[in-house]
Amino acid sequence: MNLAKTYPEPHPQTAGRVIDGEAVLILSDSAEVNVLNAVGSRIFELIDGETSLEQIVETIVQEYNVDRADAESDTLAFVKELVNHQVLTLNEM
Repeated sequence: MNLAKTYPEPHPQTAGRVIDGEAVLILSDSAEVNVLNAVGSRIFELIDGETSLEQIVETIVQEYNVDRADAESDTLAFVKELVNHQVLTLNEM
């Protein structure tokens, strides 16, 4: 996956909002409500369809002072999980 050309965005049927730094998501496939941790909430907050995965990873590296390889693998795993639960869609540009 080319991170520079992959732009995640919320799925049209997903309800989610960041409140006081915590993302609350309602999963459309199971009607579950999930509250994300701080890093997951920040990633969700950055997902707007205009910010690439590469830019999101770089933001996580800078804001949380973590290793780029770790940030990339964790962010990709998290995004893929949200795609599988129909919370996000991925667009390539």
